[in-house]
Amino acid sequence: MAANSKFAMATHIMTLIAHASSSKEVEKDSHGLVRSELIAGSVNTNPVVVRRIVSILAKAGLVISHQGKGGGLELAKSPSQISLLDIYNALGEEPIFAVNPNLPNPACEVSVRMPEVLDPVFQSAQESLQANLKKTKLSDLLKQI
Repeated sequence: MAANSKFAMATHIMTLIAHASSSKEVEKDSHGLVRSELIAGSVNTNPVVVRRIVSILAKAGLVISHQGKGGGLELAKSPSQISLLDIYNALGEEPIFAVNPNLPNPACEVSVRMPEVLDPVFQSAQESLQANLKKTKLSDLLKQI
């Protein structure tokens, strides 16, 4: 099973926009906006993929997209006000783990107990992930660039 990279791409996009706003090295338009072509090149993916992710981030109020000639992207808030959990939640990501979707085998003692045995473990892992993402701000990533 392949890992979902949408969160990594969305975080890359947000970090690039934040970096561009404070960098003279990153090409912006005259209004300080970042173009989706630049982002697609940085993420090294198709601009359509970038536009889909940006659309989700815009609906969540994390980025502002300016359309038309001279258009581009900017963050809706300061990088210190955006947590990685905000990005994760905006994407509507599924929980990191899920029990087997197949019905348990009623003739197997292990099979019938696995959902109730694993649920608390999976819930704890999800809570740990979210707590870690909540305490990590976009500004923290910028400091490492």
